[in-house]
Amino acid sequence: MLAGDPVAAERYLREGYEAFRAAGDQEYLSMLAALLAEALYAQDLLDEAQQVTEDSRTLAERSRPLARIPWQSVRARILARRGQFSAARLLVDEAAAVITPTSWEVEKAGVLMARAEVEWLAGEPGQAEASLRAAMRIYEDLHVVPLEEIARAALAGIAQR
Repeated sequence: MLAGDPVAAERYLREGYEAFRAAGDQEYLSMLAALLAEALYAQDLLDEAQQVTEDSRTLAERSRPLARIPWQSVRARILARRGQFSAARLLVDEAAAVITPTSWEVEKAGVLMARAEVEWLAGEPGQAEASLRAAMRIYEDLHVVPLEEIARAALAGIAQR
């Protein structure tokens, strides 16, 4: 996904997902499902992405609370694309509520990126921009250049419109 090839990402993630499922390893399966949903979403395969987020949700229920964040972020973006802004905002808020001060910073930024997309699609460019700037600061601080570039490009898109 970071290389900008969601088709290849889907192929590798699906392979890993099936391998972990066959091995009965539930620990990483929820995360792989959420990442697979992200790759499907990036290809505009919304129905399939939503189904995979359901798999991730089911698996995450048996795991730590932070495991909910990835599937909620993808599902919120799907709902926003379908015009279900209240439901999308609720999911982003739920994901943000799980984050603690000791959470991984990239998780925080991921929720901010999801919030930005939801707000942009809901017609709130100012709120989208604020979320993107906050996510970009996290990526800059962590020197996660590919994700920083994605946030910067999204900001540029808002400025152009």
